[in-house]
Amino acid sequence: MNLLKKLGVSLITATILTVSAFGFSSNAYAATSCKKVIKPNVTYKYDIDGDKDKDTIKVYESKGKLLLKVNSCTTTLISDYNADYYSYNVKIYDFNNKDKSVEIVLEWAGDSECATRILKFKNNTCKVNKFYYDASVSSYNPSTGMLSLSESELGRFSKFTHAIGCFSCFDKVKVNGYTLSNQLTANTHSVVRKNKYIAAKNLTAYTSTKGTKKAFTIKKDSYTHIYALYQNGNKRYIKVKNSAGKYGYVKIGSSLLFKESSCLWWR
Repeated sequence: MNLLKKLGVSLITATILTVSAFGFSSNAYAATSCKKVIKPNVTYKYDIDGDKDKDTIKVYESKGKLLLKVNSCTTTLISDYNADYYSYNVKIYDFNNKDKSVEIVLEWAGDSECATRILKFKNNTCKVNKFYYDASVSSYNPSTGMLSLSESELGRFSKFTHAIGCFSCFDKVKVNGYTLSNQLTANTHSVVRKNKYIAAKNLTAYTSTKGTKKAFTIKKDSYTHIYALYQNGNKRYIKVKNSAGKYGYVKIGSSLLFKESSCLWWR
C-alpha cells in the first residue's frame, strides 16, 4: 500500500481552518471570503437578519462550553470545549446574497476530528443550527446559495465507507433564507478520482441512479475511478469511470466492492 493510502487523520484536521489540501478541480464554486471574523471575547455589531438593525454578537467560553450569544439568545457551539484540544474559528458568511440574511459559521478541529456548524438568527431566535461532522467550508456561489463543504468519510456520506473505504468529497448544501437543503450528489476529491479501484467481483454499472438500464460491466480484477457519490434515503450509488472512459452508476450496499488493497485508507 503506497504512502497516499496510509495518510493519517492529521491530513483532515490540519486543513480544517485553511483551504483543503485535496484541490478544487471538481468543485464548481469559487467564493471563499467571509464578511467578518468573530474573535473570542469581543462584542460585534452586525445586521445578520436584514432588518437594518445592528445585532450584537459575541463568542466566549464559560464552564467548559464554547458559547455564541446573539442579542439575548445564547447557543452552545461546543459542549465540551477544551482549549488544549480544540482549534476553531467563527465567521460571518453571506452564502446567498438574495435572501437578506447571513450565516454564522463555526469550524473546529480536534486531534482526530473536525466539524462545521452553520447557524442563522432572526432577532433573538436561533432559526438554523446545522451540524456537519468531518466537514469544512470549501466554497460557495452567492448568486445561487449553493455551498460546498469539503468532507471526509465520517460525514453525511459515511455509509459509503462500507463499499469503497475512506474517501473525501464535496458535500453540497443549498442555502435559501432559513432553509438549508442537503443535495443528493457529492463530487469526489481529486485524490479519490485518481485512485484505481480494483473490482473484487463483476460489477454492473447503470446509465443512471434509477438502476434499470445497464451501461457496462466492470469485470473482476479490472479498475475503475470514482467520480461522485449519490444518496437518496437508503438508495446509494457511486458514479464511476471505467478504463474505456465510459461513465456509469454502481449500486452500493454494506460490503466492500473493491479489493481492499486498492482502496484508500487513512483512518
